[in-house]
Amino acid sequence: MTRPKIISVALPVPLYQHFDYLAPAGTNPKTLNIGARVRVQFGTRKLIGLIVNKPDQSTLPTNKLKHIYELLDEEAIINNTLLKLLFWAAEYYQQPIGEVIFAALPTILRKGKFIKPVTNTIYELSTQQNLDDQLKRAPKQKQIIEILKNNTRGVNVDELDTLLPGWRNAMKALLAKSHVKKTEKTLVIDETIEKTRKDITLNSEQQHAFDELKQQLDHFNCCLLDGVTGSGKTEVYLALAEKVLENQQQILFLVPEIGLTSQLVQRIEKRLANKVYLMHSGLNENQRAQTWLATKTGDAKIVVGTRSAIFLPFVNPGLLIIDEEHDLSLKQQEGFLYNARDIAIYRAKQLNIPIILGTATPSFETQFNVERNRYKKLTLTQRAKDASFPDVKIIDMRAKNSSDGLSDELTAAIKTETQQGNQVLLFLNRRGYAPTILCKDCGWVAECSRCDARMTLYKNRNILKCHHCLKEQQVPNHCPTCSSENLLHLGEGTQRIETKLNEIFTEIAITRIDRDSTRKKDALNKKLADIHAGKFQIIIGTQMLSKGHDFPNVTLVGILNVDHGLYSTDFRATERLAQLLVQVAGRAGRGKKKGKVLLQTYLPEHPLLNCLLSKGYTAFSKEALNIRKECALPPYTSMLMIRARANKLDMTQNFLQEVKYMINKTKLQGLTLYGPIPALMERKAGMFQSQLILFSNQRKTLQENLSHWTNSITKQPLAKRVRWSIEVDPLEIN
Repeated sequence: MTRPKIISVALPVPLYQHFDYLAPAGTNPKTLNIGARVRVQFGTRKLIGLIVNKPDQSTLPTNKLKHIYELLDEEAIINNTLLKLLFWAAEYYQQPIGEVIFAALPTILRKGKFIKPVTNTIYELSTQQNLDDQLKRAPKQKQIIEILKNNTRGVNVDELDTLLPGWRNAMKALLAKSHVKKTEKTLVIDETIEKTRKDITLNSEQQHAFDELKQQLDHFNCCLLDGVTGSGKTEVYLALAEKVLENQQQILFLVPEIGLTSQLVQRIEKRLANKVYLMHSGLNENQRAQTWLATKTGDAKIVVGTRSAIFLPFVNPGLLIIDEEHDLSLKQQEGFLYNARDIAIYRAKQLNIPIILGTATPSFETQFNVERNRYKKLTLTQRAKDASFPDVKIIDMRAKNSSDGLSDELTAAIKTETQQGNQVLLFLNRRGYAPTILCKDCGWVAECSRCDARMTLYKNRNILKCHHCLKEQQVPNHCPTCSSENLLHLGEGTQRIETKLNEIFTEIAITRIDRDSTRKKDALNKKLADIHAGKFQIIIGTQMLSKGHDFPNVTLVGILNVDHGLYSTDFRATERLAQLLVQVAGRAGRGKKKGKVLLQTYLPEHPLLNCLLSKGYTAFSKEALNIRKECALPPYTSMLMIRARANKLDMTQNFLQEVKYMINKTKLQGLTLYGPIPALMERKAGMFQSQLILFSNQRKTLQENLSHWTNSITKQPLAKRVRWSIEVDPLEIN
């Protein structure tokens, strides 16, 4: 008797396993390919799953296994190489394999649907006979015939709309007479984009970096391209990409945020005369699916995307580039918790292709790997196009007059620059009008009822909003505690700065760029285009504008408030603040005009600011890394966080205490545990949060025990009563 064929299926459920089924009744098991989708019964639901294995036997008796309900794909939609990457990611980050696999698929495929190539309706002549006599009384039909005679390859709908408005009824008549035939052809995107900059001359530093990297194009090599802001890192990327395209290979540009895609795409298409495909959350389902399909077929030679693009099914990859490799946005903070930079490095090694990490402010992890000779480092120390570095000056806010967060000195500098026709960028990493409303009489503060956080005032909408749970409520007319109408708006947000500047500079066009002002589709791209066109002289922005953008006419950058980042319980806060300051300052003086940076602070003697401004980011990072080493903090140790959420704080604490006891029983050397402790924001969206923090000086040992710990945690008595998660290599303690 033939043994039933076992099929292992990964399902999008929060369980750390895949599930065994039997091949569909009457189906040859050989037709079921690993990497193909199936529909299966799972409890009371029918779910889409992916075949991940064909084991000889199951841990369950055969009579306990269900048959696969339906086979959806005859061929694998994920190849073995990508599947191995996803299994590695699930193991390394201790995430359920089904959730990892389905996070890597377009939404259309997750729903059990199919990606259909975009087609184009083409009209062609179906006869060669002369139709002049038959169409004497149908002039529009005759015009269509003439158009089709002159376009033997056929004409599409858009072309007909341009050549002959109102053609549709006439076309119906021609189709009914069989004089014209209509076909649906797969849309082939024209990749013959005209080059507008054929010969780019690299400076000596860029040329050296290019020559070094060009020698590594045929094998794995991880290189940090450490270039100061405005040094022309992108030109090095593009020169290398040109070589990769000559070999008909694919290239992925990974960027941290959607806002960086538009400007980069324009530069790539102009420089390389090649269509760029996009992959980010700002696209609709079908657009993302088309990029996925074009990558899988090899039609997409160049892809620009945010973190999820690292999972695209490339068939002939040749180069991975991560721009702003230090950026926190490359870390997925919800669901499948992963770092796209680290997965990209693993994937490049797996594919035996080079990867470039570009930044002006390298992360401490990357610098650590350079020190250990795991990565190569190339530097660009000079700004491109003969641009000079901006002058930086600290404004001591303790000794200056100010109004709504703007010192008189900064206001005067803005006036000077705008009168000369230059642009000014003001940076404030705080949205809304004011971060706090306070009653002057009794001290009441507007706080979120669901989070341990203050609510932000949005004066234009007359609402208070919590930026953590997104709760909104009307602004009170009087204090709810003492009924006083003496309510103060404390602190400044981008909207308050915009309001104040409009009062001061009534004749100058001002724009604000933050998450609130760019919610609508293409709003950010339109604002950026208007800035480049010179329509706005004053630009107010959050960290959305702190990196990657090139505004040649910005000669003054004003940094309004960084003091909140100078003191934090998160040991990474100073690193992120230094990166932010360097990146923001780097927006000044990128063209031919000299730039300057004015930094407002109430802490002008702070050692971080002085070290950073007097010695630069490299010196600062060396000093900060020495402190990390002395304190046995990452990157000199590996870090792990186990988080728990519940409607009672003691439940999270008790659960993590059980977990801590279980981990301590393993008696691993070099392991240090802290907690359980309440999260920095103890209550969020009505749930209490606690965390257990682990540090280990032996990454390998930590990884070897993770699966065992995860399995044990799932069996803890409280595991089903709290929401818990494991985060490997966390970048935020929150």
